[in-house]
Amino acid sequence: MSIAVFYLSNSEPEGQTPVWQPQCRAFSDAQMSEALALCQQLRKDERHAHVVISSELRDMVGPVGVSAVENGKTPDGVDYQWSKAGRAGASRRNAAEPPRQRQDMDR
Repeated sequence: MSIAVFYLSNSEPEGQTPVWQPQCRAFSDAQMSEALALCQQLRKDERHAHVVISSELRDMVGPVGVSAVENGKTPDGVDYQWSKAGRAGASRRNAAEPPRQRQDMDR
């Protein structure tokens, strides 16, 4: 199990004071779509609250402890090409002008 969906479920009839019971459903790494579908289904039902998903998909992230890219390579020697250039808004490094300071905004 590396994916878990946690939620509170109310078993009381409508109009009665809710009695919330914690629930958990476990999924394998390969069942991410099913886990997300369950979350969507539970969130639509008013008898469920605080629906959250938690995962430890170790195959979906880099090696533990790897957090630096130097000279375009990760610590294990793999080329790293991602940059902020394609994101919405210009990065500070590529900005046409430096970021404005708060005291300059009123001028």
